[in-house]
Amino acid sequence: MGTRIGGVDVKFTGELDDGFEAAFTGLFARRYLPDVGEGSGDAQVIVERFKGEKFRVFSAAYDYMGRDEYKIESGVPSAYGNEAPVFFILQAAARAGAKLGRVFITDSVGVVAPNGKAILFVGYPHTGKSTMSVLAMAAGMPVLSTENTVVEVRDGGLTIVGGTDVLVYDPRVEGIYDIDVPYDEQTRSGYRIKDLRWDSERERLLRKGVEIDMIVLLHAAFNCMEASFSRIKGRKVRKTLWYFSTALMKGLDYYDPMPLHVPMNDEISRNLRLFLETASRNYSDRMFEAFGNHKTVFERVTEMELAREE
Repeated sequence: MGTRIGGVDVKFTGELDDGFEAAFTGLFARRYLPDVGEGSGDAQVIVERFKGEKFRVFSAAYDYMGRDEYKIESGVPSAYGNEAPVFFILQAAARAGAKLGRVFITDSVGVVAPNGKAILFVGYPHTGKSTMSVLAMAAGMPVLSTENTVVEVRDGGLTIVGGTDVLVYDPRVEGIYDIDVPYDEQTRSGYRIKDLRWDSERERLLRKGVEIDMIVLLHAAFNCMEASFSRIKGRKVRKTLWYFSTALMKGLDYYDPMPLHVPMNDEISRNLRLFLETASRNYSDRMFEAFGNHKTVFERVTEMELAREE
């Protein structure tokens, strides 16, 4: 059947008798790979795997009969030990997804506001995205994506149709903001893990897709006070989202020994241009840069979103 990642069908061939393919369904892999499940159709990506101690891609053929085909050498993917195959598959799926009009947004989380519309938080590492997810969960707001978000252009707007379902967060958030969120496991360094895979409400929402009503570029920290916002308009909308919508495909999410340099074909360029033009045209009055304390930013964003409905 193969494996489906973010709506992209990936077929693994070659030496697979050591659990290589099954490893992509584990918690570590799903922290970064959106919506991992069984394949459902013709593969857009084919990966032939050969066993080896180190990871390397020694052959890549793009757009061959509509598919991307790779030959790799790798051990079984694992956290702390052999992480590169997960980020390679993420890059391969992001390129194939872009051909289908499914844009993989890196460093992002999507939550559903009480009005039923989605708020997309984007931000560089350690700017508060996971904490926003925890605050949303504590407030009873569904979390659609925890690290990477899959977005489509629909009806002149942007719609979240997929995302990662493993949340890893700093346990300090509970004591600092006086909230209590159940968790499933912990990492070696003590960070907490919440697995959203079996959240039926999240699954229902993503099956339909949730329209994005606001985009927030986040700069939040525990030691900040209050919150301030500035509007992002016009070209800066495109410039900001260009990074977050192409980083995975271009290999800016680094993995050893070095990310692939993948080509952008006409189909990818057309879909990315549509995504950026839609964002610039429809979100210049509802995309903000937010600075400050996590909880204050979260409360202000929620208030702003509800006020838009009045």
